[in-house]
Amino acid sequence: AAGNAVVAKPAEQTPLIAARAVEILHAAGVPAGALQLVPGDGEIGRALVGAPRVAGVAFTGSTEVARAINRTLAAKDGPIVPLIAETGGINAMIVDATALPEQVADAVVQSAFRSAGQRCSALRLLVLHEGIADGTIEMIRGAAAELSAGDPALLATDVGPVIDREAADNIRRHLARLDREGKRVLAPAATDDASSTLIAPAAYEVGAIEDVRSEIFGPVLQIVRWGSGALSDPAEVIERINALGYGLTLGIQTRIDSRAQALAVRAHVGNVYVNRNIIGAVVGV
Repeated sequence: AAGNAVVAKPAEQTPLIAARAVEILHAAGVPAGALQLVPGDGEIGRALVGAPRVAGVAFTGSTEVARAINRTLAAKDGPIVPLIAETGGINAMIVDATALPEQVADAVVQSAFRSAGQRCSALRLLVLHEGIADGTIEMIRGAAAELSAGDPALLATDVGPVIDREAADNIRRHLARLDREGKRVLAPAATDDASSTLIAPAAYEVGAIEDVRSEIFGPVLQIVRWGSGALSDPAEVIERINALGYGLTLGIQTRIDSRAQALAVRAHVGNVYVNRNIIGAVVGV
């Protein structure tokens, strides 16, 4: 409608669904010359981003790749090329002592483990008040144990596999590190086969917010307790979450309205959810 031609380059793991989407758009009347599908790996993506006639880039993926695209565009001569990037992040949920543990457990299990944690808004870091931590962790453990991990073609399955073997291997490396550095509070609900792309939900307690250094794109939750010492003030919790450098999604669980409002204002994030899960964003709500 605006006269802009598009080159659609899907992730290398998803060429078939991308081809079907483009096929539907062509069938709906979008001219073939205005929408071209170019599947391929990262080398294809780099060539497209660096092409002199590309006037804009819309990207969804990792922060690392988004930064690489940004550097490539900045190095180009001519007009400045805009970049719209939706990246993942260390999406956090802060829970105070007034929160309802049943509601928290439900929101955490949905946010961290639905879609096998493969959502850009999935919960990665749970910052849980020490006054309710033990009971809430036990409730989360019990709820997660009820999840069925397996074949996504079966209606009984709650958690399917991650996207490919490379992703599974990367998650397992993180799990091995967390086994050394953290305290495991949720064991896999299914036997983990190293040759499989199925990874059952896992959760670990770690010592500090700063210990959560990078996004683990799978069903892995890290938990930090707050409420005393250096983390006695919820505003300090938010500042430390802000300092992680990600800004996609934040969850707040509290029954104090003024606290929810104050924390939401301090948070450097795009979406703030109060007393619910943090996945399934609806624009304008």
